[in-house]
Amino acid sequence: MSTWPIIALPDDAVTEVSAYINDCWQHAYAGILDPVFLANLTTEDRAERIRRKLDDGAEILVIRDDTAQLAGITLFGPSHLPGYATAGLVGMLYVRPDLIHTGLGHRLLQAAEAALATRGYTQFVLDVFSANTTAIEFYRRHGYEKTGEKQDLIEGNVYRLDIMAKPTHTP
Repeated sequence: MSTWPIIALPDDAVTEVSAYINDCWQHAYAGILDPVFLANLTTEDRAERIRRKLDDGAEILVIRDDTAQLAGITLFGPSHLPGYATAGLVGMLYVRPDLIHTGLGHRLLQAAEAALATRGYTQFVLDVFSANTTAIEFYRRHGYEKTGEKQDLIEGNVYRLDIMAKPTHTP
């Protein structure tokens, strides 16, 4: 597994990554988000949102396993979060459920942070569902601290998210 390279997303893989993200959402957010909403996620809607993020300057890195299946992804780029206009955003980080706790998430986060630092960002930021305690603990272990909260309206339901930030490391 440690030999699996992290690679940039090819342009023709947006649909594949979108389906993968929806699968990850259905696993990670079961019990957190509305089950009807999760059951009705579509690849087309997700792909449209991903393409907009890419058009706005985001990048996606992926890890594939030995069978060329997606093992993990991270999306990162300029922040859209209020008060963090000059920060680099880790917008998504997902690891296939059977590979959680294998170090892939750590590798993806390090790769995203390194790419953001190369772009000159002096701070990293992300938002995470407040009820997703597993992800919050993961980010805390990687130096992120809660700096605020926000709410998202998803299909008529209001969800609280924690905003977490981390300063970049300077050499």
